[in-house]
Amino acid sequence: MAEMAESGSGRRLFIRQSSGLVRDVSVTNALFFNIAAFVGVGLTLYPAFYSLAFVPVWRFGFLSEYGVAAIVTGIFCIFLALIFASLTSVMPRSGGDYVFTTRIIGPFLGWLESWTLVIASIAIMAFEVPLVLRNLQITGRIIGIGAGGHFFKNANNWFTNSSGEITGWNGLIWSLVVLAVIAGIVLLPTRRFHKVVTIMAAIGVTSFVLMFIFGLLATSQSDFQHNLPHYTQGVSAQKIAASGSDILPGHTNSFLGDLFSRTIFPFMLGIVFLQFIGFQYSAYIAGEVRGNVKRGVSVALLGALLVGVIANSLYVDLWSNHIGFNTSTSWGYTYWGGLTHIALPLGQPPSMPLLAVIANKTLWPLWALISLAGAMFPLLLCPVYVNFISRMGLAWSLDRQLPEWFGVVNERMAAPLNAILATLGMTALFLWLQNFAVLPNSIAPPSGKLNLVATLWFSIFMAALTWIMPGVNAILIRFRRPDLVRNAPYRRWLPWLGVAWIVFPIWIYWFAAIKPIWDNLRSTGTGRLDYLNNSGITGTLVFAAAGVVIWAIMKVVQRSKGVDTSMLFAEIPPD
Repeated sequence: MAEMAESGSGRRLFIRQSSGLVRDVSVTNALFFNIAAFVGVGLTLYPAFYSLAFVPVWRFGFLSEYGVAAIVTGIFCIFLALIFASLTSVMPRSGGDYVFTTRIIGPFLGWLESWTLVIASIAIMAFEVPLVLRNLQITGRIIGIGAGGHFFKNANNWFTNSSGEITGWNGLIWSLVVLAVIAGIVLLPTRRFHKVVTIMAAIGVTSFVLMFIFGLLATSQSDFQHNLPHYTQGVSAQKIAASGSDILPGHTNSFLGDLFSRTIFPFMLGIVFLQFIGFQYSAYIAGEVRGNVKRGVSVALLGALLVGVIANSLYVDLWSNHIGFNTSTSWGYTYWGGLTHIALPLGQPPSMPLLAVIANKTLWPLWALISLAGAMFPLLLCPVYVNFISRMGLAWSLDRQLPEWFGVVNERMAAPLNAILATLGMTALFLWLQNFAVLPNSIAPPSGKLNLVATLWFSIFMAALTWIMPGVNAILIRFRRPDLVRNAPYRRWLPWLGVAWIVFPIWIYWFAAIKPIWDNLRSTGTGRLDYLNNSGITGTLVFAAAGVVIWAIMKVVQRSKGVDTSMLFAEIPPD
């Protein structure tokens, strides 16, 4: 219920009302919510991410540079998980780090941090939607290899236009079909939504295990290399491997030197950062976690983090070494556009079940089911993202950072319906920009459409505050809000946890983003603006500026209405 406060100068409003959320999320729900939030296309396409950083991919023993980056990131993310568990325990409200930053540091920085996270997440969803279609094509190819049939052998033409690409009207229409399925899931009542997410994520984890066991036991590199030319118009595995010689330096000559590299390894860490974003998202729905919030969030974060580390290191590295590391890495490099002198093998990325069916097509039903799960996970990631973004919208609304309309909780769903619909609409807009050349070529090279690689780097830049601010909050809370930290778990260790965590994202963003940008802008060559446009930096600046403008407008609107927010951010949001 809103409270009214009187002052000598007239009536002023003090905003405080119930959130309307219901605590229906169990520890298991929260765990699988996190797993669904970070897996995405990774279930079957992890080998393709080796080469996404466009830097040399070295190996140390059986581990790849990517696998080492996943382990290093996982170790540091333990500190982040403990910070979230501690702060969520004393501020158990939906909104995650937005709530922490606004209450510890101030409303403007909290708004900007959460605004950039929301835009980054919507961009990631727009990236994932066409990959649902791509995974369905791969599943069709697997069935075509195993069982035959014209329809499945020509699965590469599903959802495409005359050029064979998932773009234009065909790409948009089918992407909107996928978005409609996403809407159908996210618009379920909250308890049923989390039940669906839990079941689908559990199926996906089972597929992880099946791919790992049968992929290693039922296939061989020799069979793969022998059979591959039959499906690639005679192109051998050796030729594919040799094509990526510029990103395959072999084994590292100085492991510690490469680990602390200020030129190569930070870029790989940036790609892993993108993969891991989402493992902490149950903290953003803490207002719906029932029981002991500290225990629930801790188990959900650390459990999902463990799955992420294993999946991005042991799981993918053992498989890639088994089937042919250089082949799968060069194949992925071709998929991302790093190689143009060789055709993309089978017209698809190096999906694990696709490589497996080439090596052993007698098990094609199993590979097809695993590939179908690979299509399910990017589909599942999107409703989870929409769900947590809508809770951010609710937190904004309660704090009057956005109009009250965004935070209206639908009684049937026990969820902020308007915020959900707004998020789906923004995703549809990004899908339009991906399928049609409506932007200047300078902003969206080469043809005026958003592309997958540029979208990923844009998302990494936009998420910078999301990674950095939890460390800042952990360091400053003892000084800024001693009243809140008094009963927090690990309160004595929070500043040290903050320091231990914050050096990691700052290292990455300095050497993989800020320093390269600065060096490029200082160079005497031409094309500085092109560099900013192509790398997603211009887009980041544009959306950050838009966030500042929205903040300023809302400040003026609330002041004109006589709303008093002076005490608002001194309190945690309501239940």
